[in-house]
Amino acid sequence: MTVALAVLKPAHLLQPAAALMGRLVLGDIGIAGSSDLTEIARPHLPAPGPADHKYTRGHVVVAEGAMPGAALLAAMAAQRGGAGYVTLVGGGQGGPASIVRRAGPLDGLLADRRIGAVLVGPGLGRDAAGRGLLDAALGSGKPLVLDADALMLLEGTGALPGLPILTPHEGEFAALFGTLAGSRIERARAAADRAQAVVVLKGPDTVVASPGGRAAIAAPAPGWLASAGTGDVLAGLIAANRARGLEAFEAACSGVWLHGRAARLAGPGLIADDLILHLPQALGECL
Repeated sequence: MTVALAVLKPAHLLQPAAALMGRLVLGDIGIAGSSDLTEIARPHLPAPGPADHKYTRGHVVVAEGAMPGAALLAAMAAQRGGAGYVTLVGGGQGGPASIVRRAGPLDGLLADRRIGAVLVGPGLGRDAAGRGLLDAALGSGKPLVLDADALMLLEGTGALPGLPILTPHEGEFAALFGTLAGSRIERARAAADRAQAVVVLKGPDTVVASPGGRAAIAAPAPGWLASAGTGDVLAGLIAANRARGLEAFEAACSGVWLHGRAARLAGPGLIADDLILHLPQALGECL
C-alpha cells in the first residue's frame, strides 16, 4: 500500500516557485570531503611578477635525438607553456630563434644550477646515443620528465631517483611495467609505487598517479589528439610546469589540463603544431 503525505504550511510561509530558484545553500553534513582520487581541474598558476626573470620562470632543457622534430615540438610547448628559458641540446635546426640551441654534450650542460627541469624522450631513439643521453639525465640530479623512447630504454628498471615524471601511453606502459592487474587507476598507482615516480598514463581518460596512492583523472580528451607529436607537446608542458617550481604531481596535472584545453580550442582536425598555437589562451585561463 502506498501512502501519500502532504505537509501543509500557513499561507504566510508559502513562497512563489520563482522566489526559490537560484538559491544555493551549503551545509556541513559531517562527511569528510578528502580523497586520494580527484578529477584534474583547471590549475591556478601564478603570472610573472615584477621580480621575475627568465630563470625564475623556469629553465627547461630538452634533449634532442634521432628525430629532432619531436624534441622541437616539446621545446616549443615548454616555451608557450610558460617556461622563461628553453635549451634544446642536439644538432637539429629550425624553430623559434628564442630557443637556445646547444651542441652538447648533455652531461656537461646539466651542471647549470639554474636548470629547473630536463626532458628526455621525444624523438630520442633507442640506440646507444639515446641511452647515453638518458643516462646523463638520470645522473644529473635535476627534476626529470621522461617520455617516449626514454621509457622504452628504461624497460626493466626499478625505482628511479628524484621522483621523475613518466608519461607513457598504454604500449609504453606495458613495456615498462608488464601486465598489472586492475583498472587504469589501480595500474597507474602500482606503477608509481614501483618506479617511485609520478606516472601519467595517457589515453582518453588520462590518469596521473604518485607513490603512496594519490591519483587524479582527466576529463575525456578530444579524439583528435590521436595524432603524431601531441604527446611531445604534453611532455613539454609538464616540463615547463616542473621547471617553474611545481611539485611533480601538480606539474603533471597542470600539463594534462593545459593540453586538453588547447585541444578543445584547436578543434577538429588538429595537429600537434596547432596545440602550441592555442597554449597562450589556455594558459591565460589559469592565471
